[in-house]
Amino acid sequence: MRLRVVSWNIENLARWLGDDGPQLRDRLAPLGTPDVLCLQEVRIRPQDAELVARMHAALPGYACHAALNRDPKNGGFRGGRAYGVASYVREALGPIALTFDWDHEGRVVLTHLRGAGLTIGNVYAVNGTSRPHWDHDRDALHGNRHAFKQGFIARLGDELATLQAHAIPLLLAGDWNVSRTRIDTTPRLRTEEPHATARRRFNDEFIGGLDFVDVFRERHPDARAYTWCNKRARQLDAARVDFMLASRAIDPRVTACGIDEDPAARPGTDHAPVWAELDLDAARPGVD
Repeated sequence: MRLRVVSWNIENLARWLGDDGPQLRDRLAPLGTPDVLCLQEVRIRPQDAELVARMHAALPGYACHAALNRDPKNGGFRGGRAYGVASYVREALGPIALTFDWDHEGRVVLTHLRGAGLTIGNVYAVNGTSRPHWDHDRDALHGNRHAFKQGFIARLGDELATLQAHAIPLLLAGDWNVSRTRIDTTPRLRTEEPHATARRRFNDEFIGGLDFVDVFRERHPDARAYTWCNKRARQLDAARVDFMLASRAIDPRVTACGIDEDPAARPGTDHAPVWAELDLDAARPGVD
C-alpha cells in the first residue's frame, strides 16, 4: 500500500467552502491528490453549523475529522474564528478519529488508519507570545503563551507516549511553530529566552524522548528550504516550521518527501504545503 500525506496551514478553510470561487476539491490535484490531507488554522467555529457541514462534505470519498476552537478565553479574537485543524482521510482506509478534552483551542486530531496500520496526527502547535494565558485547569489567568506553548507540547507528548506503549506507529504532520536548528530559518535563529528553552525541550524531550524522526531533515540534511515566508519583509524572512515526524519504525517506509515552495501552491496563506509518501506493503506493524 502506498500512502501520500499532505500537510498545509491553509489560513482560513472557509474561503474554499463557498458556492462561488475555487473549492477545496480543486486543490487536490496540485497537492498530488493526497490520501490524507492535514489542514491547520481552518478558522471555523463549532457553532458555525453551515460551515461545519460544508467542511465535512467538501471532499466526497474522504472522512473529515476536525478539532475546532471552543475557547472563548484564549481564542476569542476574529470573533472566535481562530486556530482549528481538519484532516481529510480516504474512507477506504477505515479512519477512526481521536481528539482530547483538554485541547480547547482545536490544535490536534489523531486519525488511526485501520487499513494502513498507523495513526496520523494533525497538529497546529502554539505560537509563543507574552500575551497572558487563561489556564482552564486553574480557571484563572496563569502565565503567558510562551509557557502554554511548552505545556501543550509536553501534554501532547504524554498522550503520544501512551499510544506508543501500545505499539501504535505514528506520523505527525503540521505547523509546529518552531524552527529546530539554524539551517531551518533565515536570517537568524532566535536564541534568546524563552525561545531557546522551548526549542531545546521540543528537540530533546518531544522528538528525542519519543524517538521521532524529522523525515525531511533525515533525507535532506543540508537543504535550506522553508515552509513559512514573511511576505511583508524587505529581505528574505523565512523558516521551516511545517514538517512531519515519524516513529522510527515507520521512517524507513517514507519513500519521498518534500516542500512545495511554488508561491502558486499557497494561495491566501504564507505557509507552503509539505508532503510525504510511504510504502506500507513490507512488514507493516500489525495494528488493527
